[in-house]
Amino acid sequence: MSGCCSRRALLLQSAAVFTAAAASGPNRAAAAAVPAASGNGDGEILGQGNFRYRAHRLWGRLDHRKYPVKDCHGISGDRNGRIVLLTNDTHNNLIAYTTGGGLVRAWENRYPGAHGFDIVDARGEDQFWITDHTRRLVSVCTPEGRELLQVGPEAVKSQYPDLSRYRPTNTATLPDGDFFVSDGYGSSFVHHFDPKGRYISSFGGKGDAPQSLDIPHAVWIDSRSGKPLLLVCDRGHNALKWFSLSGEFLHSIDFGAMQIDDEPVGALPCNVAPFHGYRGGQFDDHLAIACLAGMVLILDGTNRVVSVIGGMPPAYVDGKLQQLENFNYTFNHPHDLYVDSAGAIYVAQWGSNRTYPIKLEPL
Repeated sequence: MSGCCSRRALLLQSAAVFTAAAASGPNRAAAAAVPAASGNGDGEILGQGNFRYRAHRLWGRLDHRKYPVKDCHGISGDRNGRIVLLTNDTHNNLIAYTTGGGLVRAWENRYPGAHGFDIVDARGEDQFWITDHTRRLVSVCTPEGRELLQVGPEAVKSQYPDLSRYRPTNTATLPDGDFFVSDGYGSSFVHHFDPKGRYISSFGGKGDAPQSLDIPHAVWIDSRSGKPLLLVCDRGHNALKWFSLSGEFLHSIDFGAMQIDDEPVGALPCNVAPFHGYRGGQFDDHLAIACLAGMVLILDGTNRVVSVIGGMPPAYVDGKLQQLENFNYTFNHPHDLYVDSAGAIYVAQWGSNRTYPIKLEPL
C-alpha cells in the first residue's frame, strides 16, 4: 500500500475514533472550558498561555467553481506579504491571498501531486520549491512559474532498484544552496543534494532504531541554536527527530500514542513553521507543528510543548509529556502552516472536504 493511501486509511480511522471519544469519556467534560463558536461555526478560541487564538475558519473561502481546491497541502508567505497556498487541484495549484483573506491571484497547473511547499529567499528573490509526489520530483520556480531547477527520480536511481518506491514529499534548503528531500511516501529516506540537484548522500530508511524513519513527512533546517540541524517530522513514529547535516541522529521528541477507545492514535506531526518577529521577537525560538490528528502544537526554545491549539492544555510529569488530548470544532487534518510576523498562523488542511485555509488570530 502506498504512503498516500495508507495515510488516508489511517486518518479516516483516526477521525472516527476522535469523533466517538469527543462524545464520551470523563476527560471530555473539560471541553466545556472551550468557548463556543459563533452561529456560523467561526471564532472558536483555542490554545493556552501566550498562544491563544481566535480561529477564522472562513478566512480563505473562495468560489469553488472558479478556484477549486482538493487537498490544501502547503502554505507559506512571500516577500510581498502575501499568503500563498499550494493545492493538488490542477485548475490552480497556487492561490495567493492578502493577510485579510482577499484573493490576489490563482495560477499554475503542472502539479497533480503537489504536496511540499516552501518559499526560499535566493539573493533577494523568492523561489517557490514545490514537491510533487505523483510526478516524483522537486521543482524550483520563480513566482511567475519559470522553472529554474527540476530534480526527478533519476537523481536517486543509484539508491533505488525500483524507482516507483521513490515518492518525495518535502524539501529543506541551506544558505549555500544544498538541499534535502524527504522520501515520505516511498522508502522513508532523506536525501542530500548539491545546489545543481546532484545527489550527495542519504540517511534514514524504515526501521525501529532511533536513526530510522517511517514516513518522514517533512524536513526543516533548525538553526535556533546557532548550528544548523535537520529536523524531520517522522510521522509514522509520531516523533520529531533531529539530525546533523551529515545524517547523524542526535535526539528526538516522542509525542506518544493517544489511547482512545482502545485505539492507538498519535498526533501525527507533519510540518514545521518558525515564529519570526512576533511581539518584538521574544518568541523567535518557538515552533508551530501541524498535526494531522486535528491540532497544532507550539514548542518553546527547549522543545517543550507550551500550547495545544485544538486540544486540552499540555501536561508534564517528571519532565515527560503526558498524553495529548484533541478537542475542537475548527480542525480536521492540519497539514502545513505558516506564522507571520504578527503571530497569526495560517493552516492548510489535507482531507478536509475541499475547504480553504484557516487563519488563527493571536489574542
